Amino acid sequence: MPESSVPTPPPPPTGSTNSGYATDEAIGISGDFNGDGVIDSAWRELVAPSTGADEPSYFAVKFNTGAIPAMDNIEGRFRLINEGDLNGDCRPEISLFQSPLHGTVHYMTTWTLQPAGWKRIAGPWMLPTAGEYQTDAALQARIVRENDTVYYWQEDVNDENFTLLKAVLQLEK
Repeated sequence: MPESSVPTPPPPPTGSTNSGYATDEAIGISGDFNGDGVIDSAWRELVAPSTGADEPSYFAVKFNTGAIPAMDNIEGRFRLINEGDLNGDCRPEISLFQSPLHGTVHYMTTWTLQPAGWKRIAGPWMLPTAGEYQTDAALQARIVRENDTVYYWQEDVNDENFTLLKAVLQLEK
């Protein structure tokens, strides 16, 4: 295989933390999510705090314009990722990297804005982190579009080192 065609996995998961929370977490992103030619802002907002140690908080993804509906009642803390245009509709899709209430296995979902509102087009799939912090750069590199095919990097759970393998990501219509 020529060197230029060897798949390159995302950067390793490293990052600093402060009181258990990473200092570089993307709780806000920007992009032209509704395709009107204006850059929009999106952010994570707490809707309902946890009522106990074993109860999750609830969040929403809010936008700086009323032209884009919020993504409401998302259980648990998450980070936002602007994936760029994955499905060819000339608008960026958004992925959520969601934290577990307890444990180290996170999961991801990918969403697109349609006339009826937000629709999940990929996931959820599990991301076993083995307690390693996932940087925004590493998360951003998880999903890539090459030509007309979308790929994602998934941990090989049969490998004790969780080696990342490149696989086709099937997007729902």
